[in-house]
Amino acid sequence: MAIKQAKVLRFQISITSLILSVAIAALFIKYASHAIAIEQAQNNQKLHDQLVERQQTEAKLIKSETHQRAILSAIPDMIIRMNRDGFYSEFVTRPNFAVVGVLADLVGTHVSETLPADVVEQRMNYIQRAFQTNSMQMYEQTICMDGREQIEEVRIVPYSEDEVLLLVRDVSEQHIAMRERKQAELALAASEAQSRVMLAAIPDLMFRVGSDGIYREFVTQNRDFAIAAPRLDRAGMSMAEVLPEAIVDRQFYYLQKALETGELQVYEQQVQVGDRLIYEEVRAVKSGEDEVLFMIRDISDRKQAEANLEKEYYRSAMLFNTSLDGLFVLNLQGFLIDANQSFANMLGYSREEVLTLSIYDIDAKWTAEELRKGIQEFGQDKSVKFETLHRRKDGSLCTVEISASSVNWSGEIVQFGICRDITERKQAEQQLQQLNQFLEAKVKERTSELQKREIELQNLSERLALSLRSGAIGTWEWDIGKNVIIWDDRMYELYGITKPSELLRVSESNQNVVYDIWSNGLHPDDRLATETLLQQAALGNAEYDTEFRVVHPDRSIHFIKAYGIVVRDDQGTPQSMIGVNFDISDRKQSELQLQQTNEELIRATRLKDEFLANMSHELRTPLNAILGMTEGLQEQVFGNINERQLKALLTIERSAAHLLELINDILDLAKIEAGQIKLDCTPTSISHLCQSSVAFVKQHASQKHIQLDIKLQSNLPSLFIDERRIRQVLINLLNNAVKFTPVGGKIILEVTQLSPDLVISDRPSPQYLRISVSDTGIGISPENIKRLFQPFIQIDSALNRQYEGTGLGLALVKRIVELHGGRVGLTSELGVGSCFTVDLPHDCDSTLAVSNKLDATPVLDYSLPLKADGQTPLILIVEDNEANIISTASYLEAKGYRILLARNGQEAIALTKAHHPQLILMDIQMPVMDGLEATQQIRLDPSLVDIPIIAMTALAMAGDLDRCLAAGVNEYLSKPIKLRELTAIIQKLCKL
Repeated sequence: MAIKQAKVLRFQISITSLILSVAIAALFIKYASHAIAIEQAQNNQKLHDQLVERQQTEAKLIKSETHQRAILSAIPDMIIRMNRDGFYSEFVTRPNFAVVGVLADLVGTHVSETLPADVVEQRMNYIQRAFQTNSMQMYEQTICMDGREQIEEVRIVPYSEDEVLLLVRDVSEQHIAMRERKQAELALAASEAQSRVMLAAIPDLMFRVGSDGIYREFVTQNRDFAIAAPRLDRAGMSMAEVLPEAIVDRQFYYLQKALETGELQVYEQQVQVGDRLIYEEVRAVKSGEDEVLFMIRDISDRKQAEANLEKEYYRSAMLFNTSLDGLFVLNLQGFLIDANQSFANMLGYSREEVLTLSIYDIDAKWTAEELRKGIQEFGQDKSVKFETLHRRKDGSLCTVEISASSVNWSGEIVQFGICRDITERKQAEQQLQQLNQFLEAKVKERTSELQKREIELQNLSERLALSLRSGAIGTWEWDIGKNVIIWDDRMYELYGITKPSELLRVSESNQNVVYDIWSNGLHPDDRLATETLLQQAALGNAEYDTEFRVVHPDRSIHFIKAYGIVVRDDQGTPQSMIGVNFDISDRKQSELQLQQTNEELIRATRLKDEFLANMSHELRTPLNAILGMTEGLQEQVFGNINERQLKALLTIERSAAHLLELINDILDLAKIEAGQIKLDCTPTSISHLCQSSVAFVKQHASQKHIQLDIKLQSNLPSLFIDERRIRQVLINLLNNAVKFTPVGGKIILEVTQLSPDLVISDRPSPQYLRISVSDTGIGISPENIKRLFQPFIQIDSALNRQYEGTGLGLALVKRIVELHGGRVGLTSELGVGSCFTVDLPHDCDSTLAVSNKLDATPVLDYSLPLKADGQTPLILIVEDNEANIISTASYLEAKGYRILLARNGQEAIALTKAHHPQLILMDIQMPVMDGLEATQQIRLDPSLVDIPIIAMTALAMAGDLDRCLAAGVNEYLSKPIKLRELTAIIQKLCKL
């Protein structure tokens, strides 16, 4: 608009300049015509012959002058002729606008008589400049007329040597137009800047699309979030080139709908951007005949908020509907507007019935007026708690406890209340009150009895003193303030001396005599510790409960047991010590004999273990050959057999299995130590098991400000276990965690179901549940972990002083878990914490596992694949027993393996270095060099370190597995060995 106004203004100025030029030319023509007329009059006679021509010329001039005057009269400007000194000579045109002093009767007057002084001075300056430059001068002047400010444009042109022509034009409207145009331009610029700022601040993506689906312009430029919309540099491209097909189809549909209806179209879409699903709101509005403006907004946060709100709504509804307490909402008129099922059940109504009632129908304690007043006084943000009586549907009354708060519910003040039936509690309180009254009566009765007992106690004290005198117990008293020690006669007997005569009376001179007697009688090795303990006990820093030796004058040594207590005043200051001594030499002698007996028992136990180990080896070695040969014959490794032979082999196998069971019973240390343990297994809920276990340690953990969490995987099955014993396991682990976790730490009890591929086992296993107890405690070093589950073992003697315990807990944990077919594990890091795991089996569909009992022999189909080079694996058998060599080698050869034989450890090392077998079967007890040393030597060679080694031993004693694993074996098998099981392990280790 401003540009159009400027063009109009320039056009008007051009027309005005043209008219001015024409007017000036007409004036010059006028005065030129006048000069010619004078010259014609003077030369009339001379130009008679030109009369006709002159008349014609005059006619033309008259016509031209008339034309020119018409033009001048049409000019809207004022044209004035003025001399050099500023006097008006003529007003050529008289336009229809008022200029001060511009009148016909002003001809001959000076300009100063018609215009203000500043305007006069300005005009005279420009007149002189026109004469000096002989050129047109142009300027503007401002004149106030009739209270209105008028702006005039003045042009001055030299007319003659003493006169000039002035053209004065009113340009007030042009100035106003120009000012308005500038203001409009500034306003337009400000509006455009504001629009740009507003568009930049809009968080949405806005773009224009043609009816053909071509992007035309992107209105917004800042895109700080990922919206599945075209980038700003894609103007001119089609939607199909930029967006997924599904989004294009929908966007094009709403584009056409917006063009057809002219109405705003709003819809939502979901877009996958990376790993994030984005929700977008799309608005489309017609912005032209063939284009639509789209606005896309990311509403993911809003959708999430809506989902959270819906979740919170359902959660609140669930809590409201499932609460065991009665919940209700009451309006200010006393009517129930909502209630849960528990509230209805409490009153014996259905939920629909209870919502038709008011508080006046159900309250049986207060009058209607009292209830009405209470409701009205119950304003917003007010909470109350009180007891009242409610009337049930059957007319009976129940005592209830009400906790109510006023809330603003959708603009209405209501009371939200919790109602709890406390009828039974009230009855119990009444019974308790009656019991208290009964007890008070009993207390009075007992007080009377106690007074009688005090008399009896005094008599008893006298009898006790008599007993001390008649027994072997000596009593002593130390007056700390006076530093006087008093012994009874029995004390002197205990120290083998008679009471000195100077002690028959007490005086300052003999105050230290008794102490010296006692100190000198102490054994030299015990004197310092015993005297120090006595002083510490007197100061309250230790308990005086000790044993020490005394030396009698005959040089015999006796053991004394001493007890003492400190008597203090009301301020806690020690006043005296009283105590007893008695001779425990006989007991010490018995303890010494018992210690010697225990040492002999330990030696006998060690000999027993060695005997059992040797017996195990001697019995299992031939059994291994028997069972191995039997298994090989059954699988017809050595040739075909008939049915009678198969029955004979089964008889041999059953007999060997029976013998093996006897050996296992003998070697089962758990049964030897604890007897036959019978488990009382029942289906058990994991959640209940964990909650009840945590309850035992919760208080101790709370005292240490330890965070105790339970994490249960969803859909956990029940366990068929001895619940009491497994709870003992969990309590033991939790107690240890609390004990060794510092103040402010954290303990987590977690139960998860292990995937089959996560179960560590040397053969197929059932599915397991893992119960883990992790803490942020002191941690355990790797070298101590293997010792941790042994009976009576604690990893650091210092811990015995800092933490109480016998060292039996974890051993019991391990044995109980193993009795259930589970396993115990531990991972730990010093200073970080520990995690104990208990894996317990539960029912599963898999029946492939091989049992320890020999009568369970499922058929497993082992297929031996060839290696990449076309050869079957080479296995080195290291065995000194010929029968075992034949049975094992024959079986493996029948399965397609290549076999090397070594009969001692040295041969095994040499053959391993020469042939690099794929696997080694290593016996442990062999001549020349045993299997453990041979394994260690093989592991020292870098080229042989990765060869799998399976230890085969007939020892099967505690610690054998640890020694084998420490030597570097990969698997451990106890003889007799199941050849099918061995084949499965070989395939696993050889990765076949």
